[in-house]
Amino acid sequence: NKKRGRGLTRGLNTQQYKRKSGGEKPKISIAKGLNRPVGEHSSKHATEIGVLIRCEAPMQVEGWAKIPDETKDHLLRKLTNKLSYELEEPHVVQCIWKSFAKQYSSFRSNAHKYYLKWKEGGGVTLARQNIYEKLGDRRDDWLWLCDFWETAKFKKISSTQKNNRKNLTYSHKLGTKSRAAHQHEKGFDDIDMYEVEYHNAKNGWAHKNFEANSVRMKELREQQRALPDSVHQMSTEEICIEVLGENSSYAKSKGLNRKASGVDAISTFEASSSRARLEEELANTQSELANTQSQLAVQKTTVEAVVKFMEQMTGKSFSEIINVPNW
Repeated sequence: NKKRGRGLTRGLNTQQYKRKSGGEKPKISIAKGLNRPVGEHSSKHATEIGVLIRCEAPMQVEGWAKIPDETKDHLLRKLTNKLSYELEEPHVVQCIWKSFAKQYSSFRSNAHKYYLKWKEGGGVTLARQNIYEKLGDRRDDWLWLCDFWETAKFKKISSTQKNNRKNLTYSHKLGTKSRAAHQHEKGFDDIDMYEVEYHNAKNGWAHKNFEANSVRMKELREQQRALPDSVHQMSTEEICIEVLGENSSYAKSKGLNRKASGVDAISTFEASSSRARLEEELANTQSELANTQSQLAVQKTTVEAVVKFMEQMTGKSFSEIINVPNW
């Protein structure tokens, strides 16, 4: 018998918040430099994106990058109907883009693990029959994924990713909460967060070299603070790069993508939000123009009535009236 547990997440906390606040949407704060949601409602960001991916994101594609921009625009509008973001900030848009891509990949990965579990126990046919719970009402999508996972192209990608994962000899000790959320709550700089991320009192350091890195960064920080104000002092980020190196692992731990170009920051989401704002401004302009035209029509009728009245009173045409001296 299957043990009864909690049901699938439906975003009820967000709905409850909106009811209590009179329809106000939870505001998601994404601090510049951290590029991750922080604060009271940070968890709702991941929750709502997860619900959208499970219920509406297309599955019959090879990956997130293959989903049409129109569909991504739809998902963005759905998200911003539930949560409040500062979409005019490029780093906010980039964060939303990465959150969708990461959660989409994780969702498909978990579905694949479920498929392999049944395949190893009873073969491909049995695995196809036992639909992943989170795709329970999307049978066609599940069968498409089962077929895709048996292709040579996917198996090659999967093998490469497994080998890369095996090369990861350490892991952070922050739990499920993001590094950015921890840093926001504690108020630590990047150097102190390095120790929080890879060390705890119970198990010590995650890797033998990490303690030396932490000590070196703290020494550099004290040396820089001791320098006179007239001398350039290395920033915290510069110290981290000096000791850890400016590589993908460091960028990931900070929630940054240092390899991304300026063009990458302007994602399809940002283009979508800009287009939506322009469409809204155009609609407002058209509405104002219609009101102005209506007012001009009323004024024209009034002027014509006044002119007619003056012509009747004076027995002259309006052109004769306005040419009369001292009129």
